[in-house]
Amino acid sequence: MTTNAHGDGVTPAALAVAGLAKSFGPVKALRDVSLAFPAGQVTGLLGENGAGKSTLIRLCSGEMRPDEGRLTLAGKGVSFGTPLEAIAAGVVVVHQEPLLISELTIADNLFLYDLGERPGYAIARRGENVQRARELLDRLGMADYLPDPATLCRDLSAASRQMVDIVRALSRQPKVLFLDEPNSSLTHEESERLFSVVKRLRADGVAVVLVSHRLAEVFSIVDHVIVLRDGTFVAAGPPDEIDEKRAVALMAGERKRAVVAEVAADRRGPAADAEVALELKGLTGEGFTDVDLTVRRGEIVGMSGLVGAGRTEIAETVIGMRPVVRGSIVVGGRRVRIPGPGRAQKLGIAYVAEERRTEVFHAQTVGYNLTVRILSTLGRLGWVSARRAGATARDLSRRFGVKAASTEAPITSLSGGNQQKVLLARALAAKPQVLILDEPTRGVDVGTKAEIYATLRELAHREGLAVWFISSELEEVVELADRVVVVRQGQVTLDAPNNAGPQPIVAAAMGSTEGST
Repeated sequence: MTTNAHGDGVTPAALAVAGLAKSFGPVKALRDVSLAFPAGQVTGLLGENGAGKSTLIRLCSGEMRPDEGRLTLAGKGVSFGTPLEAIAAGVVVVHQEPLLISELTIADNLFLYDLGERPGYAIARRGENVQRARELLDRLGMADYLPDPATLCRDLSAASRQMVDIVRALSRQPKVLFLDEPNSSLTHEESERLFSVVKRLRADGVAVVLVSHRLAEVFSIVDHVIVLRDGTFVAAGPPDEIDEKRAVALMAGERKRAVVAEVAADRRGPAADAEVALELKGLTGEGFTDVDLTVRRGEIVGMSGLVGAGRTEIAETVIGMRPVVRGSIVVGGRRVRIPGPGRAQKLGIAYVAEERRTEVFHAQTVGYNLTVRILSTLGRLGWVSARRAGATARDLSRRFGVKAASTEAPITSLSGGNQQKVLLARALAAKPQVLILDEPTRGVDVGTKAEIYATLRELAHREGLAVWFISSELEEVVELADRVVVVRQGQVTLDAPNNAGPQPIVAAAMGSTEGST
């Protein structure tokens, strides 16, 4: 039985790596990493964004080849040329951003690997796939958490897309299952169902590797903890030796802990006579009704509620992505009509969507992603000044602490947390008056999350920006918001200063009067 992270012991680990190294140009993503993932255990793989977790998973699952080092599966050396080879060997990954084809159905996506193994099979037998999908969902106890398998994936919420990816991975009967932020889009109830499945897999002898920044959830289920920092192995041990507090210290270091302390100390709200930057009056649209909402300059408004309550639909209607059925939007005291996001930006409203995959220009550089919304201002007569664009990108990168080899590096070379910083910097590059953020720290480590909180408080409390953020994390709303708005079934059920703790927020979201103020 494997006894430590380096695979020493009598029985071989389900999967082990030795001397693994990977570089992207001058950036060393992994350096001489040796780890083991035992069968029948849940291993928590922890580290800040950029620590090397995702690179390690890509090397183990055939998405990339290591520059140095070797992999062993059940004690035998392996080398995967593609992810399909790894899947066939029993190494399966659930990615943070679901890898689905939106124009295919849930059933098609669940059996997409069959298409790779037997071309034409999955599509030619779609009716049979729908029935197989229903049987699979019933067997896994997840039938209640997804629509009918004949539903197109383009019509699914972010949470449902994540569940499809999870079910697809489980259908492969993995020997080693990597879960990379698997529940970042899931509700607490959905996460509990997922973890019950993880416990069954552990009992069946599967090696489960869990990557998550929701540390309380990690420590509720893991048998073993491994910490990476800056591409190197730092520590490993059982959770009673590496508890949550020590894990944060190992992951982050002194600088990030100082940021956390600074954020906790800054709890100021807007001035009593602060100007209303954005006001919604009786706004009604797809999925919500008669919403009244104000966001003042210098104020951070946190919008809470269950997934599917209508929160995202409200924000998307404000920026013109969805039609207004009735009601009005008032910006800076003037009633406006917003037919699309371009008009919203001209009115001083910036928006960062929930899913990074739809926001990032994957084929472009860090610099392009930072400046794409303001390129028209960085030149004359339709020509963009490369010098000004480069200087602006470097300035934004420095200001928001984007960790990249350079602004000319591909955006895909950045960790998820650094991509999130790029999106925040890009939204603010146009100097908006109102910033709307949907799940602003989804999949972001504790240190980077604290940095984003500090940035938002600086922008709101010191520079007068009006901030409205939507979050499924109750702790985030309680920690960051000056005022809390709760949406339930498309209607506002609470709008109050953030001074009563989590209980009234939960009560309003669940439709309970217990604990309400």
